[in-house]
Amino acid sequence: MGLMRLAAQQRETVVETYRRLIPQRAFEAVQQMDLIGDDVSAGAEGRAFRIITQPTHEAHLRVPARRVGGDFAFSLDLEEAGAGQLRLSFIVINDLAAPRYDIDVDAAGNLTLLGTAGRNLDAELAAMHAGLGPCQVRKGLRMFAELLPRLESFAQQHGYVAIVLEPLTYHNAVMYENYGFAYVRGHKRMQMIDAAFSPGGALHQAMDGSTPFRQPQAAGDARGRSWAIHDGVLEHLDGDTHLNMEMVKVVGQMAKQHTFTGTW
Repeated sequence: MGLMRLAAQQRETVVETYRRLIPQRAFEAVQQMDLIGDDVSAGAEGRAFRIITQPTHEAHLRVPARRVGGDFAFSLDLEEAGAGQLRLSFIVINDLAAPRYDIDVDAAGNLTLLGTAGRNLDAELAAMHAGLGPCQVRKGLRMFAELLPRLESFAQQHGYVAIVLEPLTYHNAVMYENYGFAYVRGHKRMQMIDAAFSPGGALHQAMDGSTPFRQPQAAGDARGRSWAIHDGVLEHLDGDTHLNMEMVKVVGQMAKQHTFTGTW
């Protein structure tokens, strides 16, 4: 399939192909911080961006080529998922000029895996008050609308019929719904969650202020719900605090699976 075929091509072709995946605004954002020079063409890969291709048919893209303050501005990992599908296995887009919230390490300096294996409650609370969602260390650049057409064009060019991913958070899943993704797994549960956050539902009642992440006014807000779910509120729904979702975007098509009826 595409990534395997692409990996066998000349380095210049591979660099230019992946370069076209990255929105120009990602380069402009780091140029404004003088992190890379004015030349962001394929030939400037060493300074502007980094590509790592794996023999397991994976590709990792990073802008700039090295971390700044512990982070990249743009991180994208792709891999072949079989059955003509391209997997978007990791994506993070950071505004490197924005404040950083260290939710990825706890008070003792241990890695939290973005709050999935441990938590830094003070950092999470500060991030939430700053308008970030769970698993975000910095404000994003709001670039997915620019990235998705590039991903679809790349997928089509290299023989893929669909893009699959696993949303890490509730509000991310809602965002992907709005971009035409459908659920491979988790559609009914997302509907259950929305109903349970509505007035009279079990999750609406659980938004009782018992923790800073479970404020009543957040029950109708996607990001507010996401923080409550990150905080374990789904135990009041069915005892399972994990989302366990997978979504798919058929190239060139818009699904209409909208499970969220609150405020986006």
